[in-house]
Amino acid sequence: MRFDKIYCYILLLSLMISLSSSSFFLADYLTQQLHKNNYHAGQFSYALKHDYIAAITIAEKTANIASTHWLTLNQTLAKSQKNAALKLAYWYQKKAQQEDNIALVTTAIMWFEQAIRLQSQQAMVALAQLYFQQGKFALAQTTLGQLPAMINNINLAETHSVLAIKIAVSLGDVALVKQLVNSTVFKQEANSKIQPLLAQLDKYAVIKDSPLLISKVNGQVQLPFEALSSCITSLQLFATNLEHLKHLEQLINSFNEQQVLAQYVCLPIPRYISRKRLDCQAHAQQAIYCNEAHWQSVAKDVTSRHIGLMLNEGGANVHLGILYFDVEDNADVFSHEISHLLGFVDEYPLSKNHDKCQGVQHKPFAHNIAVLANYYQGERKQVRARVLAEVAWASKIKASTPILQAVDENFNEKIKWRLGTPIAFKEQVGLYLAESCQQSSTGKALSASHVAPRYSAFKPLNRRTQLRYFANEFPQEYLNILKAKPFAYLMPSFHYNIALALYQQGDIVGAKFWLAQAAVWESEALRKARILSGSF
Repeated sequence: MRFDKIYCYILLLSLMISLSSSSFFLADYLTQQLHKNNYHAGQFSYALKHDYIAAITIAEKTANIASTHWLTLNQTLAKSQKNAALKLAYWYQKKAQQEDNIALVTTAIMWFEQAIRLQSQQAMVALAQLYFQQGKFALAQTTLGQLPAMINNINLAETHSVLAIKIAVSLGDVALVKQLVNSTVFKQEANSKIQPLLAQLDKYAVIKDSPLLISKVNGQVQLPFEALSSCITSLQLFATNLEHLKHLEQLINSFNEQQVLAQYVCLPIPRYISRKRLDCQAHAQQAIYCNEAHWQSVAKDVTSRHIGLMLNEGGANVHLGILYFDVEDNADVFSHEISHLLGFVDEYPLSKNHDKCQGVQHKPFAHNIAVLANYYQGERKQVRARVLAEVAWASKIKASTPILQAVDENFNEKIKWRLGTPIAFKEQVGLYLAESCQQSSTGKALSASHVAPRYSAFKPLNRRTQLRYFANEFPQEYLNILKAKPFAYLMPSFHYNIALALYQQGDIVGAKFWLAQAAVWESEALRKARILSGSF
């Protein structure tokens, strides 16, 4: 018996020596043993040391996830194993999100690309999703295009189809959206991924008159929007992709719940607009600017007085009948901008060349700001009457609240009154200095710091409001002023913007047509005449 054991040992030893002369046979032998779970520690150690895939796979399963050892094992596997590369890509992507680390995103992309080189269809979809989330829509579409026409995995096929639609929507390719919607996958019966997307396409009017949408989406038909009697204006909001449209709905809900101006603005369901129908300049820290002649393409389908556009970035602003803002703006900023549509002006310093700050106003132009001379001469009662005739909120100033203060005769013998309500009456509606025109009110010829400004912007309240800081309240006093003359300083309809843009481009005939469209929204004769003459 002892002789048999010695013989077997010598035979096995010789076999191992023989096998070592051929790495192929040794690798094949050990791999089989590892797969059969029929190996001892020495064989496993040898296989792991020499980077045998089977051994590394076994070691990876027992390693602590995210440990250095786990990462090293997966990096070795990822040279030839697509699942390992994909696992690393997902891990770095998640870590990048947790740490907000751009460098880690780059690493995730590197491993997704490695998995793609190893023919991972899942990696193609995952990387396309990542590019889509980054706003790199063209790159996302190119990545997704690497997938074969037929995808055997049903779940992956559905994910691919939904993502392809979203990318096409974001690129503004409505024709491609229609083509994809009518593809084989979308003609299948209801499934959890495609049905919600079809509902969104219908809800936001991405494509119209689609037989598939009519048959698949069991929602009620949205009737044309009509302003409620309580609304001073109606505002149709637009966005260029589905995520932004959903965000707009949330913003509208927040605005309706939190902001007092919500009762005066009717907001229908946000609508999609293809980015191909826009020509806008939108950069961080700079006001959004668009060629507004392009709004002709949607005007016939809009039943609201004003329109708004949300983009990915750019400074919020209102230009006549159009509101522009970005996805980072909250309900406070939104309310502030809507107040401009209703006829309120900023109470923070406007630009030096702002048209309202070039001199004393010729007539009232806003609910909350009046640009007036700082000093007056004459009998007090007459001066007061003359000043109040220029102030939109004059009816809200009590007769007992002073707006003129006697000037020291030594200051200037020719000046008797300085405009402004004394601090003792700071709780009352009056005339208080606003910061609106402080950058330009000293006049072009007056540059010395000791020279008093010729005119200033005045506001009704002595405290700061939402017109100064977004997060501040919109005061009840301003609501009372608004209710007294709700349409006096309302911005013209967005059709006026189109007319102005066409006029600036030399299209006089087109400008007159759109001025006529804007005039339809006016019920007061003088406002209608101003609109038709292009002198708003």
